[in-house]
Amino acid sequence: MRREETPAGSISEVYHVLRAARRRHVIRLLLESDEEVLSVRALAKQIAAIEEDVSQDRATGEPYRNVYNALSQTHLSTLSDAELIIYDPDRQTVAPGPNFQIGVLFTVLNHATYQTLQGQGFDLLGGTGRGIGRKEPDRDRDADVR
Repeated sequence: MRREETPAGSISEVYHVLRAARRRHVIRLLLESDEEVLSVRALAKQIAAIEEDVSQDRATGEPYRNVYNALSQTHLSTLSDAELIIYDPDRQTVAPGPNFQIGVLFTVLNHATYQTLQGQGFDLLGGTGRGIGRKEPDRDRDADVR
């Protein structure tokens, strides 16, 4: 049986590339941007702001440097290898690549799935100690039983 291939490899490889949240942020930020090309600095600033839950003007210092370095050293080349983006390391710029729309699809589906499961009471972050993916008990129902 022949599997479907993208120009850069299989769909499962693209999905694997997008497992990292920072890579999904890059896809989403490119999609939402009015600009066709974004600087790595702008991406790092926006992602640091998201991760630190602060405004972009407060996304500075160590958190910003960590994101910038991770993007420059790992994430952007990985996205570029999968042809999801076009990364110019000399100019430090990023633009959508030939497989960008596939990345958008996976990113949107991932977010929608997360929101749906979270809305249905699944413990997606493992906060209750019951494990990731388990449905939390109905607290109102359990309170009535006691």
